[in-house]
Amino acid sequence: MRHQNPGTGVDLKRSAGRPRSETSRLSILDAAYSFLESMPVSSISTLQIARKAGVSTATVYRWWTTKEELLLDAFLHKTGREIVLGTEGSPLERIKEYVLQVGRFFTGENGIVVARLLTAIQDNPILHREFLKRVYSPRDKEFRAIVSEAIKKQQLPPDTDPIAFLETIIRPLLTRLLIRHERINESFVISVFERVVAGTNASSGSV
Repeated sequence: MRHQNPGTGVDLKRSAGRPRSETSRLSILDAAYSFLESMPVSSISTLQIARKAGVSTATVYRWWTTKEELLLDAFLHKTGREIVLGTEGSPLERIKEYVLQVGRFFTGENGIVVARLLTAIQDNPILHREFLKRVYSPRDKEFRAIVSEAIKKQQLPPDTDPIAFLETIIRPLLTRLLIRHERINESFVISVFERVVAGTNASSGSV
């Protein structure tokens, strides 16, 4: 179906569905993530991603300057749908659900992707910098805010360090993921969360 552009008088064909450029961008993200699932970061090339997505490397570079930026975008594109800090319920309930989501993500088919990224940032300064800026820092800010809310509601002591609190919960999950290669089930995540909350309150003499 055609319609006329009122500003130019030129007939334009109305596009159906998603624009081609957006379709290409999503195909590139999906291709990049599929390589993260099957290969180490150091072995992935922009050319491989472009070929799998059915586009040219020039199309890839239209949106991403480096391979590292693209891989992190692919990771965020995926995790953005699976790990979300909720807005309903008490602060501690929302933190608990967030940690459960992290546990499910780690133990699912995407766990290998997290492991590969966390391993790769040790030797890839570009990836490390981008990971801190685009993955860690936004979540750090978000988590500080919800811990502050928990403190205001007296669910956590006033001297609680938000990052130390989160790291104490996440560390056992990372140990299972990266070192012991053990499944992270829901009961384990809940037990870790409850022990850390109880320990945090006890260390400050809170009830």
